[in-house]
Amino acid sequence: MAALISGSGSVLAFFIVKQGNKWLIGLPLLLFQLVRILIGVHPGLLRFSMVIFGFNSTAIALYMSSGFHPFVPAMIALITGYNIMVILLMMGKTLENDVMDMSPKATWAPGPVLTNFCGLAVLFLELPCFFYAIAMGISLGQQIMAGEVDYSQGMAIRLQAYAMVIVPALFISAICETIAIHGMSRWSTRH
Repeated sequence: MAALISGSGSVLAFFIVKQGNKWLIGLPLLLFQLVRILIGVHPGLLRFSMVIFGFNSTAIALYMSSGFHPFVPAMIALITGYNIMVILLMMGKTLENDVMDMSPKATWAPGPVLTNFCGLAVLFLELPCFFYAIAMGISLGQQIMAGEVDYSQGMAIRLQAYAMVIVPALFISAICETIAIHGMSRWSTRH
């Protein structure tokens, strides 16, 4: 269900971007610029990875913990799908066309095979974490509304799953995402 809701947000983004509503496009672009500021200009691999990990783990924890009502995580899934698609669609239009390259001092660059492998690893690690967290938030809201658990009881078991499954997967995903972005930026400037 989380994937369908997020996908609906992505479809909505196509229409909004096509329409050119600057107000509705503004928030996702502002969030993207915030992440770029946190990453900095020509960051090292460690800083890049840690900013990605910090951002993703914090956001996904909030998605999961927003389940005091099933409607809230569902809306977050819709908005997240929308935000991501707006950023992707606007990359070539209004966002600076430069790539978020690593430090020029970095001598190592991953080859195309490793770059592509890491890009796919991000999809297979990060997206399931997002969907899992949204599903945990929705089910928490349903359990609370049914009177089966209170918020603190429901969150306790979800925090265990978050710590044991989501955090390690997001950590590996952040490293893979950094390698993939670094590789794409190096290969796009060479070819």
